Amino acid sequence: MRNVKNKKCIDNLCRKSMFANMRRNVILTAAIILSTMMLTTLFTVSGSIIKSIERSTLLQVGTSSHAGFKFLTEEEFEVLKTDKVIRDLSYNIIVGSVVNEELYEDYTEIRYTTPESAETSFSLPSVGRLPEEMNEIATCTQVLDDFGVPHEIGQSIHLIISDGVTVREFDFIVSGYWEKPSAVMANQIYVSKAFQEAYAPAWKDAADKEAHLMNQSYAGSINPDFNFPRTFDLQGQMNNLMERLGFGPEVNEGVNWAYVSAKADPTSMIMITFILVLIMGSGYLIIYNIFYIAVSSEIRYYGLLKTVGTTNKQLKRLIIRQAAILGLAGIPLGTIAGYLVSVVLLPFITRDFLDVDCEIHPGVLIFALSALFSWITIRISCIKPCKVVKKISPVEAVRYSEYTGSHLSKKKKIRKVTPFSMAGENLKRNKKKSFVVVLSLALSVIMINVTVSITESFDRNKYIRNFASSDFTVCDGSMLNRNLGAEIYDGVLQSDIAELSAIPGITDIGAVYMSESLQHVEGTPYERMKDLYEAYTDRFVYDEEAKETYDRWVYERHVISSHVYGVDEFVFDNMDIDSGDPDWEKFSSGNYVIVSSLFESGKDDTEYALYRVGDKVSVCFQDGSTEEYEVMAIGDLIYSMGPRHGHGMDTYFTLPSDEYLEHADSDGAMKLFFNVNEEAYANAEEKVAEYCSEISPMLGYESRETYLESFEDMVRVFLVVGGALSLILALIGVLNFVNLTYTSIHERGKELEVLRAIGMTGKQQTEMLIGEGIIHVILTFALVLTVGLFLNYLIVNALAGGMIMFSYKFVMWPIIACIPAFLIISAIVPVAVIRKR
Repeated sequence: MRNVKNKKCIDNLCRKSMFANMRRNVILTAAIILSTMMLTTLFTVSGSIIKSIERSTLLQVGTSSHAGFKFLTEEEFEVLKTDKVIRDLSYNIIVGSVVNEELYEDYTEIRYTTPESAETSFSLPSVGRLPEEMNEIATCTQVLDDFGVPHEIGQSIHLIISDGVTVREFDFIVSGYWEKPSAVMANQIYVSKAFQEAYAPAWKDAADKEAHLMNQSYAGSINPDFNFPRTFDLQGQMNNLMERLGFGPEVNEGVNWAYVSAKADPTSMIMITFILVLIMGSGYLIIYNIFYIAVSSEIRYYGLLKTVGTTNKQLKRLIIRQAAILGLAGIPLGTIAGYLVSVVLLPFITRDFLDVDCEIHPGVLIFALSALFSWITIRISCIKPCKVVKKISPVEAVRYSEYTGSHLSKKKKIRKVTPFSMAGENLKRNKKKSFVVVLSLALSVIMINVTVSITESFDRNKYIRNFASSDFTVCDGSMLNRNLGAEIYDGVLQSDIAELSAIPGITDIGAVYMSESLQHVEGTPYERMKDLYEAYTDRFVYDEEAKETYDRWVYERHVISSHVYGVDEFVFDNMDIDSGDPDWEKFSSGNYVIVSSLFESGKDDTEYALYRVGDKVSVCFQDGSTEEYEVMAIGDLIYSMGPRHGHGMDTYFTLPSDEYLEHADSDGAMKLFFNVNEEAYANAEEKVAEYCSEISPMLGYESRETYLESFEDMVRVFLVVGGALSLILALIGVLNFVNLTYTSIHERGKELEVLRAIGMTGKQQTEMLIGEGIIHVILTFALVLTVGLFLNYLIVNALAGGMIMFSYKFVMWPIIACIPAFLIISAIVPVAVIRKR
């Protein structure tokens, strides 16, 4: 047949072979559909998340442009306009900030903008237009809501505007508005060009710029945005632009980090790669096993084809063509199914993790990738079956039987023969086939255990403690507004504390006070500071300007940045202590201080502290006084009780609140914390919300319940996604088991008849076949309880080990729960196949 045009003949053989194996085709097509569905879901969900994260990050950055400059003069802007590489140049000019009480918790900037800049900043009016007259403004609906103004053109708003030097008041008419995306940080109010030129004329030159900056005023600065020809290496393109324009470090430049950070982070890449390998591996196991079993059962058929001259290449093409036909049917169905699953899963996965609605982004590329990886899986699965056909000669094929006695014991043993012992001997006939089935079943159990282990390892208390150390936290609204220029650290007045303390049901309550200062360091502590600074410079310093500042502080002034805290007993009891024996009664005497280390490593950080327990330390206060205290312990406030920021290289001093207030400029607290009993929780939240909105609107609050809901939503996501993946892997494993059982019984039909003829009853045959299934299950869980447990530890830590609320916890019950389910399947399948025969 080598020199005969037999393509049509091969096609005919392929078609007839497929019609003769409809059961195999159904199982194989189902496996291809499942594998493709998982791949499509993986690519669609991950691709859509990356796209949505990119948009979310763009919203946080505040622009979709690739890059831009801040605080340019007219001279610098004119130079920028001459560059022929950049595209889509637009700009806005800062007029000032709005300081109305209504906008206290919503930082709002006021600018003039070109329409192009407004569009790239997601703030082009959707109703009305940008302002044209002196008394017109355009703003977002959130600002209108803050003023209690209807969403209508022509509404009047009174604004108090600060340019950093002068505060002025104006009455404006709304000419346009838009709905601000929730992820956009700052509110914008746009004024007309005429208003900007009248009250914040653009900086003309370097001298004009310097004069404004000396007063810390940015009113009149030009802020251009633009695009580069490509998003690759934005920083490199920006460096080249700076060089072309002759701009130096005095020019404030920046690239849009959304185009970099929106790419998958290392943890995400590990997760996606792991799931991709898992899907392709499980798909390979069943597709390979089905083809291998099919080739083994039809080896005589292929041998006969060889006797009439069919070449190895033609037989290989015959097998691959069958796979291609089944793939042609299964891949499109799997792609459609995967897309539909993504539509359901994506909103559920992302609703609590993204600040924008996550939209499906399937695209041709997603479907092409899914189809490609599915075909690669199918094609790899055909390699071994093709090799089997290639190696066997026509004569061997006619004599072939995979059930030989080569794997049976050579020693003669006198023992009772039972259906179960016969089942064990039967499995030895083809150990490779049995191993593939065991491996595919084990994968599903391992994945189920990984899913449950991750969720069980999420420590709810650890998560909530990191963000909310009490049922309620009350502080100045500026501390909850990430966009506000300055935070107020004494906003909770003593009158506020007294009113809130009267809320019924409070079980614990305490405040923390704070001020920032530079502390002088001398002697041994100074030597430690210098040594630590030199050893960990990269940890403290992020740019050359910061290094110059730190060098001056360390080597010339001998000072370090610090927070000085005053704490009540409730806060004291929740502190994170590295060393020492803190005692409130002793501490409250006012003679002791707790000092932090220079940085946190999650362990005992005493070696990174400037002081040791028992040392004497002088603390500088706001009122200019200095007091000496004995170090009681090395430790710090937990993250949720502090200001949630640091200063690079710094150390914190914690004193009892009474001692702190003796030297403070204000008796206002930074934060007030309190717990309530369960019965009073709902009423307490209502009271706190009412107090912070009506009685003291400058205050804001956080509740533990908010973070608890976020935690539970995250756990549900892991359970749903991991459970869905585990279910599909389990289906693939069961399909593999069903196929092996059916084929095994079908191929051993004559053998079973002979056994019945020599006295083996149908019940005993059924017990033997059930025994084979039970042994598969035993081997499956033997693999799970050995290698599987090690893999569980590695996978769980790789996927979730970096999360702040993670504490690895070994769980056994998912494995135990799977055992009866698999045993039932191992018993039902053989019985069903025998009855069908």
